[in-house]
Amino acid sequence: MIGIDLTTTRRRLLRSLGVGAAGAGLGTTVGAADPVGAANSAAQNSQSNTIDPIFGLASAEPNPCSGDADAACFESFPAEVRPDHEVEMHIGLPGLLLALAEQGGLSEPTTTTVNLEAADGDIVARNLHRPDATVEIQTPDGAVTRTVAEIAELVTETVGFHYDPAGIHISPGDVVLFSAETPDHAVAAYHERHGRQNRVPDEVGPFASPQIPVGGSWRYRFETEGVYDLYCPPHQVFGMVMRVVVSDGDTVPSLSVENTGRPPGTETFLPEILGDLDPNVPSSNGALTTPALEPENIVDQGTVSWDAVVEDHRTS
Repeated sequence: MIGIDLTTTRRRLLRSLGVGAAGAGLGTTVGAADPVGAANSAAQNSQSNTIDPIFGLASAEPNPCSGDADAACFESFPAEVRPDHEVEMHIGLPGLLLALAEQGGLSEPTTTTVNLEAADGDIVARNLHRPDATVEIQTPDGAVTRTVAEIAELVTETVGFHYDPAGIHISPGDVVLFSAETPDHAVAAYHERHGRQNRVPDEVGPFASPQIPVGGSWRYRFETEGVYDLYCPPHQVFGMVMRVVVSDGDTVPSLSVENTGRPPGTETFLPEILGDLDPNVPSSNGALTTPALEPENIVDQGTVSWDAVVEDHRTS
């Protein structure tokens, strides 16, 4: 992998996830914006009322839809650019696994047996090497002790960098709000002018967001019918992709792929930042080729969660 410092990535994640003595959370909400209120509403209403077909509409102002806000939060946006749907951007990495990786990870053959058991997401403790052995993990708030079996369970809970939902069916002209719940995310189309395979409808430009600050957002209006494959530029090497299907009613458009550049990656580098522990989260290509993200399934379901994509991948 060229140009990515995995050690620095792991340490930055440790800081952003605030690893502490509890340390077993998934770190899915980091620096979330304040709840919707008058100040947020005023900030949103002071913005541009135009969504550019290439650059969309970015906002560093507090996002009224951050966290657990319901769809009523859409009313905080000006009518001309009001979202119809929301996609959140998350980091699903247990802080304790990052801390364990920082101190060298597990020894062999423990790592191998954990990975074998985690591959299908179902841990059978007796199949692990010394499942009751304890491991001391150093965190900024002190040492934490976990058994090998408990660490294996954390590996299966790891879902990595992701959009949620990972698949969404919308109507032509709908606006999607991309909410940054955790750091360093962005949105880009698989497009030839980004040096990628073209995986968006004909005549659609190379749209992309800037890097979105935590608590900020980006909006894009999907005008043209078809299938859109999107990726997070900083995190596509970890499998962070999604699919948007744009059509009227139950119409299922076909995915158009032109080999104009780099295809979605077939490897994920999560094990490299997790001390060789492998949660078997799909690569970019692996995610986009799961049955869960088939356009027909997305139209049928309306939305497809990232958890469903991971489960589909692990059990295929």
